[in-house]
Amino acid sequence: MADPIPMHAPYARAAAVVARDGTLEKTKNILSVEKTGGGTYKVTVAETVDVTHAALQATAHSSANWGTEVYAKSLDAHAVQVLTGANGKESAQPFHIAVL
Repeated sequence: MADPIPMHAPYARAAAVVARDGTLEKTKNILSVEKTGGGTYKVTVAETVDVTHAALQATAHSSANWGTEVYAKSLDAHAVQVLTGANGKESAQPFHIAVL
């Protein structure tokens, strides 16, 4: 697996493009992504970023299935849970995440 490409996102404290399998494709201040379920991912951000009161923006990647839904919530100061699904059912989908 190749290292992720650094991401230019000047207005985000952290951001990433994540593949269906949890692989980081592009990243800024994202340390890792762990796929913990069929469409559940744990995103760990750098120690310099606190997501507790941050605005989280998660969107489906253009290669996601039609009807994909993406949700994000902070788990603790340095972790975000992302849930993905399609047509009302949990399923692994590629996504973008930004911590603003």
